[in-house]
Amino acid sequence: MAVQKKLRAILTDEGVLIKSQSHHMFNKHGQLRNGDSLSLLSCLSCLDDGTLSSDGGSFDEDDSLELLPLNTTIPFNRILNAKRLNIDQRRLNNGKFSSDPFQAENVSSSSENDEVENRSLGNDKVQPQPAASEVHSLSNKNKWDSKTSSIEASPDSLHDAIPTLGMKDNQHLIELTFAVPKGHDVVPQKLTLLIDHVSKKSRTNPKSELTSSGVVEEILEKSYENSKRNRSILVIINPHGGKGTAKTLFLTKASPILVESGCKIEIAYTKYARHAIDIAKDLDISKYDTIACASGDGIPYEVIIGLFRRPDRVDAFNKVAVTQLPCGSGNAMSISCHWTNNPSYAALCLVKSIETRIDLMCCSQPSYMNEWPRLSFLSQTYGVIAESDINTEFIRWMGPIRFNLGVAFNIFQGRKYPCEVFVKYAAKSKKELKVHFLENKDKNKGCLAFESNSNPNSSSDILSTNNNNNKTKNELSPNFLTGDNFKLKYPMTEPVPSDWEKMDSELTDNLTIFYTGKMPYIAKDTKFFPAALPADGTIDLVITDARIPVTKMTPILLSLDKGSHVLEPEVIHSKILAYKIIPKVKSGLFSVDGEKFPLEPLQVEVMPMLCKTLLRNGRYIDTEFESM
Repeated sequence: MAVQKKLRAILTDEGVLIKSQSHHMFNKHGQLRNGDSLSLLSCLSCLDDGTLSSDGGSFDEDDSLELLPLNTTIPFNRILNAKRLNIDQRRLNNGKFSSDPFQAENVSSSSENDEVENRSLGNDKVQPQPAASEVHSLSNKNKWDSKTSSIEASPDSLHDAIPTLGMKDNQHLIELTFAVPKGHDVVPQKLTLLIDHVSKKSRTNPKSELTSSGVVEEILEKSYENSKRNRSILVIINPHGGKGTAKTLFLTKASPILVESGCKIEIAYTKYARHAIDIAKDLDISKYDTIACASGDGIPYEVIIGLFRRPDRVDAFNKVAVTQLPCGSGNAMSISCHWTNNPSYAALCLVKSIETRIDLMCCSQPSYMNEWPRLSFLSQTYGVIAESDINTEFIRWMGPIRFNLGVAFNIFQGRKYPCEVFVKYAAKSKKELKVHFLENKDKNKGCLAFESNSNPNSSSDILSTNNNNNKTKNELSPNFLTGDNFKLKYPMTEPVPSDWEKMDSELTDNLTIFYTGKMPYIAKDTKFFPAALPADGTIDLVITDARIPVTKMTPILLSLDKGSHVLEPEVIHSKILAYKIIPKVKSGLFSVDGEKFPLEPLQVEVMPMLCKTLLRNGRYIDTEFESM
């Protein structure tokens, strides 16, 4: 990779600050010129900690400048990787390097294992890949493929062998990889910098020596302060997901970010219905800390079911985080957890997110409860929503709009779905619910502490104390779960408890929407549960009556994108701990996480903090429910 002349920087508390100006990088239309490796650096401020739009956000070309401006800070939360550069000794002896390192034409990394091949689950041996120069060539041509990166810092012992080329003791030649916006996506870019830096350790102890490797480690520690570095990820791809584009979306948009972050990646493709259940059930969990579902919401559901069916499910749920890279038609998990519906932004959030425990829900029905109860991470529904979700599968090619059309059609027909409902309330009225939400929204009960970094000279990857929220050390430990966490508090084989309430039959005999869930979004632009929280130990319940006039039902439906439908007096909105619903109709279905369930009594209870996942900033996307 060509080194840009006179491009120097300093390390600050916020990031890497550019202190000398680069050459022109953009044409008059603000587009990246051929051969340049840096794009839209001036837009880094767009990638702050604010909420991303559901499509990942878009950035106008006018936001970019023709020059890399002075005093531009590359924030740590956008830095993917850093490594010191070793200068080829042979080329130095041939006289191709002068005393100024920025007059060098090419400086490459000596990392020996920069690229390894993605392997399927059945062929998982890592094989070495092309040399660094070939990798840079592929990268410059934007030909991203299914290769993964295993990036390791060069040994400190090599530092003394590197010629200084006139560099000062506090100057370090570093290749920085960071994320920048490009069109509707975010892409990794590399920049070679001469960093002037005196660490805090050196300032307090003048005799201490700071090597380039030490600078790299300091950059990476700050870049992944609350996140786990170098994840081992199993990516499960449904090749038929997202109108058949899931594989392409992952390889072209998500994979580059994961590769440059130093993640170790293996890919498994689903080959038949419910294949992801078998993959998760038979998985060697010692090889992975993350399962990333490059799909819609169906694959995360299957993975959670598969982990639950393992004999070592306690170990599996303690060790493995389940997350989503949005490559399907329904991406509720990514929108709720990563705050985006864009695969590239979701990949960036994946590597920067906080490991957090979230509540799941356990579903029991007579036909399967004695074999395996089924876990649910998203929602269960009966009535109009269920019919509209499952019975519009034949027009899945239309995308999320198929769901909206189905709901409108059934509601305007005045269809009703009589049933009996028994509920264990946590917050029955809307006023009680608002109090519960305000008391729990900032608690982040499920945030986990990481084990100390293996490098004794580096700081521990521990979440800041303001995320601990008065929880005990044991509750925040990686081995939080025990077998007791999987035991049902309300088995379906027992009678309905006396402290459960039976809902008024006047309502339940005229029910049109019965919807329970744990994540705020159920689809793009459908904020059905705006008060949902990751680990508050409750399930959100929304019910509507078929007797509501169309004139009042229409604005309710039109406000689903804002989440303000729950404020309407005709909508019942509560927080519950468990429920049992008994249908009175002869034909129909339940929909659980988008999957068809049989029409028979269904009992559900919350399973607190059962699943480890990755949340941006340790919380769900801001639904603005507090200000509603």
